[in-house]
Amino acid sequence: MEEAMARLDELVSTARRAEEAAAEWSARRFTGRADEGRVVATTDALGVLLDLRIHPVSRSRLDARRLADEILAAITRAEEEAETARSRLLPGLH
Repeated sequence: MEEAMARLDELVSTARRAEEAAAEWSARRFTGRADEGRVVATTDALGVLLDLRIHPVSRSRLDARRLADEILAAITRAEEEAETARSRLLPGLH
């Protein structure tokens, strides 16, 4: 019985750590940059775009298609950063 209780305590502790880690991860913001750092996208942990900053140099130097490509690259990098953070979170819970 003591072994079962110890195992149950361990499971509860692991679940609590997982919940805390998930809450911390979901509250984080992730940033991706493109066009030499002049296009900056910020997303939440789920990839929702929260902020997009485009330097005036990028606006004037890039045509619409290239600017769109750079915006997409910045957003993709932010999403990749979030995915990397999530991947690092999961192994620590085992």
